[in-house]
Amino acid sequence: MKMPKNRAIYIGVVALVWAFAYFYIFNAKIDVNGDNCRYYTYATALATGQGYTDISAPTPHPTNAFPPGYPLLMMPLRFFTDSVVAQKVLNGLFLLGGALLLFFLMIKRKLPDSLALVGACAAILSDRVLHFSTMMMSEMSCFFVSAAAIYLLTLMKEEKPFYKDWAFYGMLVMVLLCYHIRTQGVALFAAVVLFFLCTKKWKEAAGTVAGFVVGCLPWVLRNKALGLGQSRYFESIAQVNPWRPEDGSLDLGGIVGRFFDTLAMLVSKALPNSVIPYFKVDYTPEVSAGFLLWVAAIVLVALIVRGFWSFGKYRWVLIGYTVFTFGLISIFSTPSENRYLTSIIPFLNMGLLVGLYEVVVWALRRMGSKLAFSPWILALLLLTSVGNIKELHAMNRMPFPPAYQNFFRMGAVLKEHVSPETVVASRKGELLYMFSGTRVTGYAFSQDDRAVIQKMLDDGVEYVILDQLGYSSTYRYLYPAIQKNDDLFFVASHIPDPDTYLLKFDREAARKKLSQTNP
Repeated sequence: MKMPKNRAIYIGVVALVWAFAYFYIFNAKIDVNGDNCRYYTYATALATGQGYTDISAPTPHPTNAFPPGYPLLMMPLRFFTDSVVAQKVLNGLFLLGGALLLFFLMIKRKLPDSLALVGACAAILSDRVLHFSTMMMSEMSCFFVSAAAIYLLTLMKEEKPFYKDWAFYGMLVMVLLCYHIRTQGVALFAAVVLFFLCTKKWKEAAGTVAGFVVGCLPWVLRNKALGLGQSRYFESIAQVNPWRPEDGSLDLGGIVGRFFDTLAMLVSKALPNSVIPYFKVDYTPEVSAGFLLWVAAIVLVALIVRGFWSFGKYRWVLIGYTVFTFGLISIFSTPSENRYLTSIIPFLNMGLLVGLYEVVVWALRRMGSKLAFSPWILALLLLTSVGNIKELHAMNRMPFPPAYQNFFRMGAVLKEHVSPETVVASRKGELLYMFSGTRVTGYAFSQDDRAVIQKMLDDGVEYVILDQLGYSSTYRYLYPAIQKNDDLFFVASHIPDPDTYLLKFDREAARKKLSQTNP
């Protein structure tokens, strides 16, 4: 079937909006969060035939720190180039692809083409989404495959048995890939099963559950065979603070209380802060959302649900995906602003605009007005994102803070003067590895200086970087251990403003000292 001319033009407009926004805010620098470096390292291991391995560790070993989906998607490109920029552009293309899938999803549900265009552009024009689209993180690939899964769900034929329908298998592959990209992708699996149950498709629901279980087995069995244990996300459920182990664990009441605290934060603060129009909020736990922000959040929830309702029976997968994602974030995470909502923000923006359109059309009809409401008017709401995108552009054009510049320079010093097999301890080992090429490790998060020194010995550490990146653990754990054992550390290199030290660790002296102090 030939595509209508205006629809082809609209697709071109979506691509142009993406290109202008994406390359306007594009950030060629490595993100300083560290996780993006780990993804790159794992993709490198895959591309060089070393398996899903942490090749930056003191002793390279198989890992399950992150699910393997995103590094697998990075691998083909990494096979041909070591360019970080190329991986960033790939992430941007995932954003474009996901937005186009939402465009086709709205078209398929008989929504006006103009509304589909505005909704697809809204999926792109979020500063939060654009920010993650220009770094090597898994959010955009997660968005793309979840949009693909839902779109493939709409292509399933009513008259054909599901086990003979290619769209079912395509959907199942996307659901499995979503879970293997981000653990919270299990929300999409639950949403698809909910959809089949709500539409009384019992066999399809059972087939999805069976297919998901079978599809997850290789990863589960691999981890079990290698003795890697459970995901770090499960380990964090009962922790008071993953960055301060001495704070201990929560009891069941504490876990439940944190769940509702996090859920309230997500609804009252993160949701308004994430969708059109953008709200500035204070995420400080001591600062309550306030009455007006709660009202805004409730209105936004109502409009988004109304928008999802316009997708007919597929409302259940959209609503389920959103609700389950909010629930999973509340279980697994300490409050983290709106970061973990990033992969579903495009769906929320789409739902909001469709909901606004439906409410206005309904209101005009109830008033007996013969005026036709044009979706083009909603395009004005896209202008609310301009200020945030300008701020993102300015932020991405800024150089690294001086402390990070010195940290990276120290990495270059290591690359020039020591062997790649040298083990270096620092707060951001995964980030250091990109610049030093050495083995890297962290340090023990313990206020017992002997435990910090012992871990350095266990890891084979030869050098330690004492930085001023601003992480509390440096001053809470590493610096006190160095102060109490200053006879074990010697300055090998120093970069001022701010002071960043490369310290040589005397392993033999440390081993003797610990043997003398231990009973």
